[in-house]
Amino acid sequence: MNEIANELFKQGIYQYKNHQFQAALVSWQQALTIYEKNSNRRKQGVTLGNIGVAYEALSNYQLAIESYQQHLNIARDIQNREGEAKALGNLGNIYYSLENYQQAVIYQQQHLAMAEETLDEFAIEQACSSLGLAYHRLGEFSLAQQYYQRQLAIAKKIDNYTSQGDALFNLRLVYESMGNRRKVEELKQQQIAIAKELLSKQFGNNFTEIAQTVALNLTEDFAGSDLSGIDLQYANFVGADLQKTNLSNANLILADLSGANLSGANLNQANLCNANLRDAKLLGANLANADLRTKLPRADLSNANLCSADLSSAYLPNAKLINVDLSNASLENADLCGVNLSGANLSGANLRGAILEKAIFAQNLGISENKRQELVAQGAFVEV
Repeated sequence: MNEIANELFKQGIYQYKNHQFQAALVSWQQALTIYEKNSNRRKQGVTLGNIGVAYEALSNYQLAIESYQQHLNIARDIQNREGEAKALGNLGNIYYSLENYQQAVIYQQQHLAMAEETLDEFAIEQACSSLGLAYHRLGEFSLAQQYYQRQLAIAKKIDNYTSQGDALFNLRLVYESMGNRRKVEELKQQQIAIAKELLSKQFGNNFTEIAQTVALNLTEDFAGSDLSGIDLQYANFVGADLQKTNLSNANLILADLSGANLSGANLNQANLCNANLRDAKLLGANLANADLRTKLPRADLSNANLCSADLSSAYLPNAKLINVDLSNASLENADLCGVNLSGANLSGANLRGAILEKAIFAQNLGISENKRQELVAQGAFVEV
């Protein structure tokens, strides 16, 4: 009979992992009945804990609490310290979900005491994180800060990078609540440093996934940061704030930067080949020697430095290149339909084969009279 119960228990785990919560609940309830008949108290407790998790997933919080409480009672009866700690943690978490933060603190404090008694660093880390969340909700910022700092210290000790990121992110929220913007920025830079470390250690080659692992928001968290020389291939920066970010020598091949704000960013020698820069803002950006053989429709590059940039075969319809420095840049075979190039420095620029229909040229450096006539013949509007 125990073998049947064990199979039902395993079946419930498989079903739960596949989000079949009702089916998992049935499997665990059947297993529980057998464990009760066989007086297997330890397995009863563990199964009740799982039943509580299933009820919680099904939003039946009252039955979840009852199941966790039964698990706690059994664990205490048989002196199963590990089970007792898990039950306390589950009770703390569910009361937090129910916004009963005082009750959450009571159970998490007991959870922490049990984890300390058994020297379970992972459990200590979890309890500290939960206490930080609850105290933050209660407006006890100093206590929240203390528990997050302890979580961070343990996470560093056991190389739990995800927990390090979570602790730093939550500390940022605490300092935000306290109005300490300097500390918020400092903590964010620590998260970025961890992400760069993971990338250098080849924990993965997808910077988007690594950033999310350490609780960074690609849309909001990188403005003004140093991402120079980093492999950001395929990175998803759609609509991201990257103002004044240092991306010099970065590999941004096939990165999605559509709608991103890169105003004032340093992209010197960056590789943006086949990146998506639709509707991006690059006002005043440094793109000298950058590889821009890519799509830039409607992008605003006004006042940008594009000296010696490679824009050959680039797609730039209706982009703004007002007052840009395109000296010695290659625009060979580029699509410049409707592009405003007023005030652009075109000294030494290669426009061979470029599509110039309705492109606007006015007060440009580096355009001879013969060149003006050629541009007009290609459908451009040229003002002297």
